[in-house]
Amino acid sequence: MSLDWRLKRQFFYIGILSLIPLAIIVYLVFGVVPDATCFDNKQNQREEGVDCSGPCKPCLENLTEPVVLWTRLFKLADGAYEVAALIENTHNFASVDRFFYRVKIYSPDNIVIGIKEGETFINPNEKFLILDPSFATGQRAPARALVEFDPVKWRYAEYTPPNVVVVSRDFSLEPQPRLSALLRNNDLFALNNLQVAAILSDESGKVVGASLTNLDKIEGQSDRTISFSWPKTAIEGEPKNIEILIRRYNPPDQQ
Repeated sequence: MSLDWRLKRQFFYIGILSLIPLAIIVYLVFGVVPDATCFDNKQNQREEGVDCSGPCKPCLENLTEPVVLWTRLFKLADGAYEVAALIENTHNFASVDRFFYRVKIYSPDNIVIGIKEGETFINPNEKFLILDPSFATGQRAPARALVEFDPVKWRYAEYTPPNVVVVSRDFSLEPQPRLSALLRNNDLFALNNLQVAAILSDESGKVVGASLTNLDKIEGQSDRTISFSWPKTAIEGEPKNIEILIRRYNPPDQQ
């Protein structure tokens, strides 16, 4: 009996000793090691990259390209055309400082008769206009246009749209199609580096004209009138709807 008692006591002590490292491990895991977050600079909690994917924001390399909502080809005069395209960035946390694209126009038999390259920027969660007014085609009449993108280099960014509203719009056809818009900056501070686009559409919703201009500055709590014009033959009648898009370029050091 005494031997059995000694064995039981030895097993008891061994069991106690074996529980000590287990208790230390449990304490370190649940008491000392901080909970995983999306800001701990570690790839954990089912993340595909460091602090991205899984429960965190998507990884930049997995983001989809901007979406081309529509592309329109406009005749300005004989042998002179422009192309407008409305692009949308659906990501509310990603921007592009330098966005490179190509505009191509095609003949009725699907032959490329003009290519232009351009560059702009993209803010998070916005629609913006691309406009290239410099296609000279000579005797060739283009039938359609296409916009292509270079690989997009996204970066994480925060962006607040400018607090600028359109107070009024005034469109006239004489002596040539012209649109004047009164903009109001509701912010206390001046805003600069603004890009303003005007999109004209008819009763069916078809886009019949587009224009794009830059506004260097609008003072805080003040108004500014901006104008757009088109060649006389470019727009036949008064548009049914006028959409004005306003966005601002925020350099990375101002984010």
